[in-house]
Amino acid sequence: MAQQQQIPDFYLDAPNVSSDSEVMVALLNMGGPKTNKDVKAFLERLFKDDLIIRFPLSKVLQSFFAWLIVTLRWKKTAQRYQKIGGGSPIYAATERQRRALDQELKARGRNLSVVISFNYSEPLPEQTIQVIKAAGKSVLLPISLYPHYSRATTEANIHHLKKAAGRIYPELKFLKPPSYYLHEGFIQSYVDRIREEIVVAKGESLDDFYLLFSAHGLPLYFLMEGDIYPFQIAQSVALILDRLNRKDRWLISYQSSVGPMQWMKPSTDEVLQAMAKGGIKKVLVVPVAFVSDHIESLCEIDMEYRQLAEEAGIHDFRMSKAPECHPLFIKALADAVEQSLPPKFTATGDFVASAPILSKKEEVKNVQ
Repeated sequence: MAQQQQIPDFYLDAPNVSSDSEVMVALLNMGGPKTNKDVKAFLERLFKDDLIIRFPLSKVLQSFFAWLIVTLRWKKTAQRYQKIGGGSPIYAATERQRRALDQELKARGRNLSVVISFNYSEPLPEQTIQVIKAAGKSVLLPISLYPHYSRATTEANIHHLKKAAGRIYPELKFLKPPSYYLHEGFIQSYVDRIREEIVVAKGESLDDFYLLFSAHGLPLYFLMEGDIYPFQIAQSVALILDRLNRKDRWLISYQSSVGPMQWMKPSTDEVLQAMAKGGIKKVLVVPVAFVSDHIESLCEIDMEYRQLAEEAGIHDFRMSKAPECHPLFIKALADAVEQSLPPKFTATGDFVASAPILSKKEEVKNVQ
């Protein structure tokens, strides 16, 4: 079987779910400032969280380092958000995904409600738990919008939701967040987005482009402690390449490093510079770990890396869009929800089986 998300046991309650009406589905993500006025508060929450950024002597100095970085960076960060419209589009994008998933589940006859929970901007975990309590739901099914599991992302979201539930609604039970990073719909949504960047009618071919799969990086200490994130990234990329029938001229890199610690390599900016030195003129960057377009893709890749690449000599730089509300991505999320819950029963007592997360072909191909 494909490798699954390694959620620690203490996050899992394994409740016995008998009805959809007991369950609230929550889409999890980091969040982002809705306007430039919210940038400083967003960064303060982010850098104070030692689950995602751990500074030297973090138990004592986390707040100091967080204050220092926010003080030094927030105005520059606000300028970056201004370049993409003043604030992050992540809430609006996630809300569209929430509505699309809600509609897909209802079309399948599932009586489920879907909410959003962000770690560092509203709706914050405490607000999400209040909504769940007010709705009278007893079970939470978290669906991470970080497709590839990491302690810094999915686990951090669940940790903060658990902590909020302990204060506000201790009776709430948590289901294990399902994994979908190998789902055929998830993979195909990236393949389609890549192909959208090539204009066949103008004689263009994907073979003319070097594919650079850029994922959000992690501080190196996460890998030293056994984080499985880069291995899941590699598995998704392998399936994308297989569907594209691509054998060579591709690479995985990592972006968005910050702070004094070492981060995963190779970095996207260094790879682009090396490509230019190697005479590569056409590059298509795939933001492989992002399911919606926000500052890391719209600004960091499509503006900052684009300028770097063009100045270095890459004359055709392109970026594929994130899945956003691609129907196959929404189907992947809905399948993941159904895989986590009992099957839907019909009036005659027959059950409607959930769609498999992987195709049979992919089950055989993937790492055992």
